[in-house]
Amino acid sequence: MKPLILLLIIFSSFPTIIHCRNGVPFDYLMFTTIYPTAVCRADDDSVPESCEIPDGTPKWSIHGLWPNYENGSYPQNCHGTPKHFEEDLIKSIEERLVTVWPNLYPKKTIQSFWKHEYDKHGTCAQSEKLFESELAYFTEVMKVFDSIDVAGGMSSVGPSEKPIGAKDIQNALAGVTGGKKFEFNCLRDKKTKQFLLGDIRLCLNKDLTLRDCPGHHHDDSHLNRVSRFERSTRKGPPLPSFQVSVFSGLP
Repeated sequence: MKPLILLLIIFSSFPTIIHCRNGVPFDYLMFTTIYPTAVCRADDDSVPESCEIPDGTPKWSIHGLWPNYENGSYPQNCHGTPKHFEEDLIKSIEERLVTVWPNLYPKKTIQSFWKHEYDKHGTCAQSEKLFESELAYFTEVMKVFDSIDVAGGMSSVGPSEKPIGAKDIQNALAGVTGGKKFEFNCLRDKKTKQFLLGDIRLCLNKDLTLRDCPGHHHDDSHLNRVSRFERSTRKGPPLPSFQVSVFSGLP
């Protein structure tokens, strides 16, 4: 009996092993889609090839999907599998990623943009089973992009030379967002000093259904400021110009 008792004591001294998923707990996700023509117009276009829109890029393209906390902060660069981006893991979807998630800066590889988004945000999302791998993260982000027609909604308000209010943008996207509160970020044209609509930011629950954004980055008073779309005198697609206050940026 004594040897048996000793054996039990030895086994009971080992710590219990608990297998945890990668990433960190978070409260909600923010999906951000950018307007490439405005991004490149805000860029210093006196520098050749500093910002270029690849052929086939949709009017609105993907920036990323970011885990966030309700208090306005967000996790970043978490423990994931892999810890750093590996292109080979997304080869099966890369052809479409090139189109809907392009890099607008030709001096950098398109993979560098994906790497930044995965390393900073995708690793943190892995606490949810839906995003448990690098491939799953990029696949689910594209599904969100396909399911939320920001381009269709925004087409109802421009481009146009008539003044519009930011409230009009909210109304234009009401059918897309289901009336949920969203955010947008503005960029400043280095030449004209005008503010350009750079992106639309929608908030999602962990199951990827739409929800209200918490509203840490602006208040509704900004929605009454006058804005407008302008037709570009340059060749190529028209570019929107929004003369509004710049909202605080997110990651």
